[in-house]
Amino acid sequence: METSFHYEVYRNIIAELLKQKIRCELVVNDLTEKKFIDEMMASLGKLNVPGLDCNLISVVLKNSLKYSCLVTPYYVKHLASISDIHIRTLYGLAKNHWNHAAWNKSYNAILCYSHYTKKSLAMDSITHIVGNPRFDDWHKNNYNTELPTELKLSPEKKTILYAPTYGELSSIIPWAEKLARLSHEYNIITKLHHGTLYRESEANALKIAKRHFKNIISDSNVTLALLKRADYIITDNSGFIFDAINADKKIILLDWPEMTSLLDNNKSFTSANSPDQLVRNFMPTARDMVDIRKYLADDYAWQQHARQLQHIRTEYCDAFNDGQAGKRAAQVIINTLSHAL
Repeated sequence: METSFHYEVYRNIIAELLKQKIRCELVVNDLTEKKFIDEMMASLGKLNVPGLDCNLISVVLKNSLKYSCLVTPYYVKHLASISDIHIRTLYGLAKNHWNHAAWNKSYNAILCYSHYTKKSLAMDSITHIVGNPRFDDWHKNNYNTELPTELKLSPEKKTILYAPTYGELSSIIPWAEKLARLSHEYNIITKLHHGTLYRESEANALKIAKRHFKNIISDSNVTLALLKRADYIITDNSGFIFDAINADKKIILLDWPEMTSLLDNNKSFTSANSPDQLVRNFMPTARDMVDIRKYLADDYAWQQHARQLQHIRTEYCDAFNDGQAGKRAAQVIINTLSHAL
């Protein structure tokens, strides 16, 4: 666990494992930047999950502890020695060069949302389609719909959820000031990426976001409530694109002149053939405020995108959308452990 968001990735898998009397422990990376550590510890302090233990990576490494199985969202080389069984659970779909990199071969099993990832990894013996455990509660309608009380929202206005990624691929610097102009007509909630919130290198982007937006969300455990409340989602190259698609929301993608060059020659983890870029072929993409207002207009024909979005939803986001992904993921973990005995 390197951010509290990772707990949301694991949460429903852990719940199913605990039901089957499988002992679970969160291993927290306390060797990272201090802001990330503080954020995780604050989040963990609010957890009350009977049977779930917690440990620090520094303690695990110092004492040469070993686990029956280590589940991670991506491969962490210096943790290879703490388990003989490594299982990957996806945490997003954006950025092909990262998601499908060679380090995936180090896993004993990989839990895929749907067919796209399984085909792309081309490792049939270790890839398993289980669905997206983060959305189990959405499909079961089993989540708290209340938003933080500090948000100042007008019940008369429609709500825009702005969810940018971090780093060079983030739209904050070219777009924040422009989007803030919409606050007279819409509620705007800004869901910042944990990279923007806690990386020292993102200090300028965070400063700009705070300057232009009042309703900023940092908690990762209110994503479903945010999706429920939003009338529109505005994002950029974020994996949140696929959360919004899976929630069947009206989505506007942002573009800016410098963005195209970032897709060439591995300048970023994404490319023109990455899912977060391919969806731009048919999804509403704004290059200026004129485009934004066109897509926000009441008469914009959102139904024209329905067929392509449904394909993405089932082939990329979740093969089942039945609220049972955590259960299937837990069973793959149990089976993998059984076969290793």
